[in-house]
This record gives sequence, structure tokens and C-alpha cells, in this order.
Amino acid sequence: MDKSGVCIDCQKWRQLGDDFVNESIFQYNDAMKDFMHRYKFVGDYQLRMIFQKEIRKKIRKDLLIVPIPVSSETKINRGFNQVIGLLGDIEYVEALMVKEKRKVRQSELNRQQRIHNKQIFTIDPKNASQIVDQKILLVDDIYTTGTTIRHAASVLRKNGAKQVLGLTLCR
Repeated sequence: MDKSGVCIDCQKWRQLGDDFVNESIFQYNDAMKDFMHRYKFVGDYQLRMIFQKEIRKKIRKDLLIVPIPVSSETKINRGFNQVIGLLGDIEYVEALMVKEKRKVRQSELNRQQRIHNKQIFTIDPKNASQIVDQKILLVDDIYTTGTTIRHAASVLRKNGAKQVLGLTLCR
């Protein structure tokens, strides 16, 4: 981080012309890696409640909450969207959809492969009108390279969102 509190990754994105701001609540360390594995891939859905209070503390009333979606295949296989699970009873709008299935899961890609992923999000037509002229808080579970959350923010801005901020559980 620099003196202003901006992480090195965000500094690099800014140099590329991307001024998107994301806040991560926790560091992605070995304990968090184990938690995420048990929650997302083993399917221990009760683990979602551990961090709901911390996420709730970061939610502002003036922001429309939009979770990062999972593909329909992931939702069928996993049985849930892990980000929505972390939100608990916080109101949100499912404004985004995954437009195509990825050939490989994100967790199987290295940093360079993730950075060069193509745009996979589109606006959900059922909820498109809800994002116009709104300040949005885009929520995800893990910030690795920033590509996923930045792609989602780009789609929201192109479809009328006034401002898009990011919140991730860990980085």
C-alpha cells in the first residue's frame, strides 16, 4: 500500500485507466483458504453465517447491493451462490448474469490467465431498470486479480449505474 492506503494492485489498475475502488474485509490467508474450500467446494452452507455480521457493517443505506453471480451450472452443482449466502438477510438485486460457461473454474487459473479472462457478465434484463442512476456496491467473496469484479463493474456502468464500488470478503 502507498501512503494514501491504496494497494499495489489498485495502483496498477489505475495506471491502466481503471479507477474502480474495492475494499476487502479480510486477508486471504491459509485459514481463509480452508474456510472458502469448505464453504464453496465441500458445500458447508452453514459457514456462510460466520462473516455475515462483518459484511453487514460495510453496507451503506445509499447503495444498491449487487452480488457477483455464479453460472447456472455452478449453482446447480454447488446448490447455492456463495456471495448471496454471505449477504444473509441484506437486500440485494441480482442485476448481473453469467453469459457463458467458463471452460475452466476460476480457482484453477493462475494470475496471468485470470487477468486476461474475457468479459463473462451481462445485465439480467428482469432487473436492468433497477441499476439506472444508482450507486452500487458490488459484492464478491474473493479478490484475486480484480478482473472478475472489474468486469462486473464495467457492465453495470455501461448499463446506467451512476457509481460502482466493490466489497470483497477477502483479498
